[in-house]
Amino acid sequence: MTGFRQLPVWWVRDEVGLKRFTGGKSSGGSIAALKCLLGIVLSDFSNQAIRVSYTDLEAITGLSRPMVIRAVRKLEEEKIIAVSRGENKNVYRLVYSSSDMGWAKVPYDRLRQSLCRFPNRGDASLSALKIYIYLLASRPNPTRDVKITHETLRDRTGLQKNRIRPGIDLLINHILIHVHRVEEVIIKGKEQRGNNIYTILGDLRMS
Repeated sequence: MTGFRQLPVWWVRDEVGLKRFTGGKSSGGSIAALKCLLGIVLSDFSNQAIRVSYTDLEAITGLSRPMVIRAVRKLEEEKIIAVSRGENKNVYRLVYSSSDMGWAKVPYDRLRQSLCRFPNRGDASLSALKIYIYLLASRPNPTRDVKITHETLRDRTGLQKNRIRPGIDLLINHILIHVHRVEEVIIKGKEQRGNNIYTILGDLRMS
C-alpha cells in the first residue's frame, strides 16, 4: 500500500498547537498520543470512518494496550479525533475544523515502517514526533521542502532549544526527512541563523 494519508492540521496551527503535548512527566503519554494519531491515520485511506482494533494500533505504534487506551482518550479530550466504541474495533473519525479544513500529506510506506521503532520514552522521541508533524503541516504544495528556522520550531512546538537537534537527528536516522543545514547569514549588517531546508521523504504522489 503506497501513497499518502490525510492528517487534519487545524490543531497544529491554532494558538496551542503542538504545545498541548507536553514533556517531562507527561512525555510518555504525549508520545503515545502522537504515535496513535499517526497510527490511526495510517490505518485507512479514506479517513472518514477508520475501523481499527487496539491490537492493530499496538502493532503499528509499538505501544502497550494501556498506553494505546490512554492515548486515544487524550486525543478525544483534545477533540482531534472522535471515537465510536465497539466490542472488537473502535471507529475513529479525524476531526476537522469548520474554520480550517486544511490537511497534510503523510507518507504511508515510510512512516508505517518507522513508527513502531520510535522509542516510547524520552525527550528525543517526543521532539521528533512534534517536529515531524509540524513539518508535514507546514509543507507547501507542490514541493517536498520546508524552509524554517530552529526559532520557529521552538515557538510552534514548545520544545526547548536543546531538544530540537536530537529530534531532528532521530527523524534523519529513520529516513523520514533530509536536512540541508544553512549556516548563519548576514541580513542588514547583522548575523542571523538562516532557514534550514527540511525535505519530507516518502511517497507523496507528487508529479
